[in-house]
Amino acid sequence: MTLLEAALSYAAKGWPVFPCNAAKEPYTKNGVIEATTDRETITDWWARWPRANVAMDVGGAGMMVLDLDPGHSIKELEAVVGPLPATLLEAHTPRGGRHLFYALEPGEVVPPSASKVADHVDVRSFHSYVLLAPSRTDDGVYTWDSEGKPAYRSDEMVRQASTARAKSRDRDHWIITPDLPENVADAVKWLKIDAKVAVEGQGGDTCAYATAAMLKSFGISQSLAFDLMWEHWNPRCMPPWDNGEVDHLEAKINNGYSYNTSPPGNVTAAYTTAKAADLFRPVEVTLPSGSEYTSGRFRIVDRAGMDHIAPPEWIVNDLLPVKSYAMLYGPFGTYKTFLALDIALSVATGFAQQSNWVVARPGPVLFLAGEGRSGLRARVQAWEREHWKGNHAEGFHLGDPVPLVSEDMTPLFETAKRLSSEYRLVVIDTVGRAMQGLNENAQENASAFTGLVQRFQRELGAAVLAIHHTGHDTKSTHARGSSVFGADVDALYRMEEQAGPGRTVAMHNNPDQGGKQKDAAAWDQPRLFDMRQIVLSPRVNTLVPVPHKQSDEPLKDANLGSEFGVIDRAIAEVLGANKLKPWSNRDLAEMLATRPDIEIGSKSLQNKYLRTLRETNGTLASACYDALTKRWRMAG
Repeated sequence: MTLLEAALSYAAKGWPVFPCNAAKEPYTKNGVIEATTDRETITDWWARWPRANVAMDVGGAGMMVLDLDPGHSIKELEAVVGPLPATLLEAHTPRGGRHLFYALEPGEVVPPSASKVADHVDVRSFHSYVLLAPSRTDDGVYTWDSEGKPAYRSDEMVRQASTARAKSRDRDHWIITPDLPENVADAVKWLKIDAKVAVEGQGGDTCAYATAAMLKSFGISQSLAFDLMWEHWNPRCMPPWDNGEVDHLEAKINNGYSYNTSPPGNVTAAYTTAKAADLFRPVEVTLPSGSEYTSGRFRIVDRAGMDHIAPPEWIVNDLLPVKSYAMLYGPFGTYKTFLALDIALSVATGFAQQSNWVVARPGPVLFLAGEGRSGLRARVQAWEREHWKGNHAEGFHLGDPVPLVSEDMTPLFETAKRLSSEYRLVVIDTVGRAMQGLNENAQENASAFTGLVQRFQRELGAAVLAIHHTGHDTKSTHARGSSVFGADVDALYRMEEQAGPGRTVAMHNNPDQGGKQKDAAAWDQPRLFDMRQIVLSPRVNTLVPVPHKQSDEPLKDANLGSEFGVIDRAIAEVLGANKLKPWSNRDLAEMLATRPDIEIGSKSLQNKYLRTLRETNGTLASACYDALTKRWRMAG
């Protein structure tokens, strides 16, 4: 059976489907929201993406799925949800897990969650999806173990799944008066003009849910939401909901008010005013001897209360304090993103054994990437293989693009909170991406970036690690741009490549070396990391930071800058792996340009870097170039 035939077969059963790639990412813009049973739409999708995997909207099919990953324990799961009903609809996943399908009550909503019901057990239902056979990923093929009728879910399964996903702190807390006239006027205007309309066969129920959730953000009460949608939005739908569907529409509105994650009225001016007033209302904390007052982000404590000031709490010992603002910076070729990923994945998983870090408070991480999304996937997979026994780092969330300093981040925060009610760490890669169009040397622009960091700290309760660069001077010990960047951070870490034959980098936090640590003493010595190459497939390899091991090999330092050192060692690796092959300048440059650790085009490599390296004494490359034949070959 072809993938298209499978998609049409599932749609005929009433299961909404949509296309995904081998990384389980939707091909369509809105993913699961666009899932459909319409044959024409499905045929068009697979004509465009003939090798697309088949993803099913689990909630839209009236089901919930228990996604059992490798490492799960049925005994642990049943201790929480009770005995699992024996279902006749069960699939085998490529990584050795299982999908157990269960039927729900008509219109029942079960929120998705990850490893909250039990370790290595995810719940897929409302607005979430699973791949169906014969879909394929890099790990293998999805297959059916049984294609019978799904068992009916138990009450305890639904209760535990619904409580596993914690609410955001302000989701149901009204700090403004509902239905203010100005908010009603704005909501009506939006419903008439900008609100997306429901189209039969194209996710109409989901559209109704999203519309209701937005009315809550406008500060509209649930009782008024139905009247406004019926009068101003429903006539635009195709076709409009009729009188016999009133109860169904009311159920979707109830879901929108019950399961969305944004505070009521959060897009209104009244909410901004009320939030500021609430934030700066002084709160007194009585200490055993003394007092402390908190107002917004400000704290005032009397002298007796000073004796009770607690030492800093660490997310990563001696590296990242709780809710802090840290910056990791350095020139090109110092593996900043690799180190930031290592920190982020360690925090997300709590990884400790042979780790570069001691994680004191693990928790969910949001990694915001400016570019290289597919490359980051490979880097994460390599880290999981090296440090996490190939398991998924469940607490790690990747977002893109990096938000701009001046951008409205409400959609980002709302989406992030749907994945997790709290975060331990947010990584911004890079500062330059967030400041597109702004002058990094201007104090007001650098301060605006600090404001963006504070919004993440306030909204997600997380520490923030920003990745930044030095200027064009590769030996600079200062972050690029205004001095405000270094002044505003709680911790500043400078990356520096070490001379020698391996890929070794140093991380400094000593002020003499361009570092800073406000809450602890500076390190006596920099921390060293080796970049270990991990081969994921014959065509995909990447790097993972590991603790540094001393080498007896002599150091070779041509003092050309870190980017030359990266390329110099890469040349030695390529030639060493192909010892009998003579390479032209062009062939070698094109090969180097495909490596994930080199971000330079082949022409620049050929015209500048290869020429410089072969003509510089002391480089690894200089011993590998034959000026007579104009060919490269491994020396010796």
